[in-house]
Amino acid sequence: MGLTTAGLATLRLVHRELDAILGKKPQVLELAGQVVSGVGEGSYYVGQKGYRQQFKRELGFDPYPGTFDIKLDKASLEFRATLMELPSKQIGGFSIPKRTFGQVKCFPAMLKGTKVAVVLPSRSHYSDVIELIAPKNLRRSLKLADGDMVKVEVII
Repeated sequence: MGLTTAGLATLRLVHRELDAILGKKPQVLELAGQVVSGVGEGSYYVGQKGYRQQFKRELGFDPYPGTFDIKLDKASLEFRATLMELPSKQIGGFSIPKRTFGQVKCFPAMLKGTKVAVVLPSRSHYSDVIELIAPKNLRRSLKLADGDMVKVEVII
């Protein structure tokens, strides 16, 4: 009998806390997949003042208005589920006159040597895709296109 996703997340949390107490470096979770185009809503959400201010404060950078999407390979799908259970930087939900915006979990990460953040919205179109934000356009700066295979190192 294997561990559930929640059980694995709890063990990872305890392990991370022990490492922090013992002075170990943070753990890295590697996710792999294929660059894909999203549904085109990333710039709308990232550009919202309520999110943008929190991203600057919590992540230390002003994000490029858009997300970089990666369709995860089968081996990485379980790790995405684990991320949903782990503690993270939290971006709070907020409301504007005509709608509300949900919470977002954020994890610092690296993509091809570039500092990025994995964002996991509480409301999402995806179950097999992760979205990244960064201070610059990742497609342009890293010369990536749909179909390219990439690995993301998520710091947990």
